[in-house]
Amino acid sequence: MRCSTGIPGLDKVLEKGLILGENVVWEYETGTFVNEFSHNFMRQGIAEKNQVIYLDFIYPPQALLLFLKPLVDSLPQGWEDHLLVLDCFTESGGRGELIFTDFYDKAPSWIRKIPMSRDMERFHHFFGRIEREFISDGTRLVFNSLTAMEVIWGPDNARAFFSHICPALYAYKTLAYWTINRNAHMKEFLAAIEHTTQVVMELTKSDNVRTLRVKKAGGRYESKTYEPHSYTVDKLNIDIRE
Repeated sequence: MRCSTGIPGLDKVLEKGLILGENVVWEYETGTFVNEFSHNFMRQGIAEKNQVIYLDFIYPPQALLLFLKPLVDSLPQGWEDHLLVLDCFTESGGRGELIFTDFYDKAPSWIRKIPMSRDMERFHHFFGRIEREFISDGTRLVFNSLTAMEVIWGPDNARAFFSHICPALYAYKTLAYWTINRNAHMKEFLAAIEHTTQVVMELTKSDNVRTLRVKKAGGRYESKTYEPHSYTVDKLNIDIRE
């Protein structure tokens, strides 16, 4: 079954979109607007009334609300029933500081703090609850980001988590995006991630020209799929050129 990424041009590049079950690793450079690709993916899932789960290890909750505002403002009525945002920063990078935890005294119901995100084993156990309670066919997940996970847990633990969760999500028939800063990791780490996942997308920037390239995509055999494509971004509108 083919599923839309929320970006018509990207669906065309991927030969009619994503295949149910796929994990997509986005290897990005600074200034390539990887989050706009993720936001379109999430918006598409909510428009289809599927569960969307966003896990963020980068932003404190106050900044996370601002970060998600362009997405939230574009969503159809009733979106709160389909979006779950999991704050994985407050108890890891944020060290449980009161300025972050106090946010939850008045937080919207769709954003929740994860209390065990500093420790990979405890977080892994918690994610099992997420799998049981929220994940079904067509659920969309965004993990932002593998780079932050490596900083918090170390490369071996981050790789181990991905190596277990990626195949599990494939078996659950979900769709998942994983972001990773391509210049922040050893080649061995990137190679292990690329080997495990089903799809690898690369976003680069040179002389103000942004380029998208499919590095890996199972089941796509057309040579043009793997050619580089320049693209432009205007808010959440992404135009991918042939």
